[in-house]
Amino acid sequence: MIAKIPDQNDLIEMLTWQFDMGIDEALLDYPVVPSQQARMGESSALAGGLAGPNAVVVPQEESKPLTSENKTKENDLKNRLADTSSKNNGPEYELCTPTSPSSITSLANLQAGLARLEECPLKHTASNLCFADGNAGSRLMIIGEVPGRDEDRVGLPFVGDAGQLLDKMLKSFNLDRTSTYLTNLLPWRPPGNRTPTSEELIMLKPWLLRHIQLAKPEIVLLLGGAPAKFFLGSHDGIMKLRGAWCDMDFGDGIIRPTLASLHPSYLLRSPAQKRFAFEDLLLIVDRLNMEVKNNKSS
Repeated sequence: MIAKIPDQNDLIEMLTWQFDMGIDEALLDYPVVPSQQARMGESSALAGGLAGPNAVVVPQEESKPLTSENKTKENDLKNRLADTSSKNNGPEYELCTPTSPSSITSLANLQAGLARLEECPLKHTASNLCFADGNAGSRLMIIGEVPGRDEDRVGLPFVGDAGQLLDKMLKSFNLDRTSTYLTNLLPWRPPGNRTPTSEELIMLKPWLLRHIQLAKPEIVLLLGGAPAKFFLGSHDGIMKLRGAWCDMDFGDGIIRPTLASLHPSYLLRSPAQKRFAFEDLLLIVDRLNMEVKNNKSS
């Protein structure tokens, strides 16, 4: 069977059909042509040499002049492509994209948006989306490290042995999951519990910032080295970063007192360090009480 080489009229017809089907954006800056495909001018050479003596030579057709109908289609296609390009580059279009968290106005919609985030490879290797737990109206928001095996299985942050220890720590200060709001640095567990890549952190950072903005906590507690380094912009270990207040702007112009401390899973491995976590929780409770006094006095 001899394949027909498309002329300009055929190409316009194909482009028009693709545009009508919704294919209005190029994925690459240049066309990808298979290396085995010969140019039209090389047909005779292939027939006499590389293609073998029995190869069928496709004769080159003379280019046909554009019909008046296809000239109209070509101009219409150019205008429609130009209109689509201007919309894609505009700020309003960017804010309305499904994967842009900046336009999301509720935690429920944020969770639904993350569930539809097909671009993140972690979603396709994790068992469950680990969004949050506790009371979204709490004054204290706790951000842990990436979900572990138990969190991935249940779909909630701070479960298993580490979660039980955190509950006991909070209870000693008359706090629990109804008076705090808990989430993780990432909403999905990296495969094999590996360290998340910088690309994954960059992709999901806007979602976490928007999570904090919508939760509107007064105080943020970072548990573990990963969230502490991520937000504080430091390469120091958690033992150097913990216990010191830092005023943080999480992208909404509101300054929130932020404290880094030790993750419960680390405390399970190093029980002697629990005294430092206890000291940090004392700082948290004192700050919460101080905010209450300031609000009453004002």
